[in-house]
Amino acid sequence: MRRLLLASTLAFLSMACGSESDPGEACDRPGGTADVCGSDTVCGKPSDSSNVLVCIYICGDDKDCPSGADCKGVDGTSIKGCRSKS
Repeated sequence: MRRLLLASTLAFLSMACGSESDPGEACDRPGGTADVCGSDTVCGKPSDSSNVLVCIYICGDDKDCPSGADCKGVDGTSIKGCRSKS
C-alpha cells in the first residue's frame, strides 16, 4: 500500500516549483506563483499527507484538475491548486 501511495504521488508530481520551476519540481516558498513556479502554477503541498512543496497547477474547481486530483486551497493563500486525492 505504501508503495502504491508513493507511486501515485510521484505520478501526480510528474503532472503537476528558486527561480521559476516547472510543475512537479520542488519549490521553497509556499504560495509563490510566477516568481517561484512557472505560469499557471503555485508552490504548495501536492497532497494532504505531504510535507514536500512542489509547483502544482492553479485551479478554480475540480474539473480543472487531472484525474486523481481535487482542486483544494493552498495553505496561507486564497489560491487553489490541483492536489492528489490520496
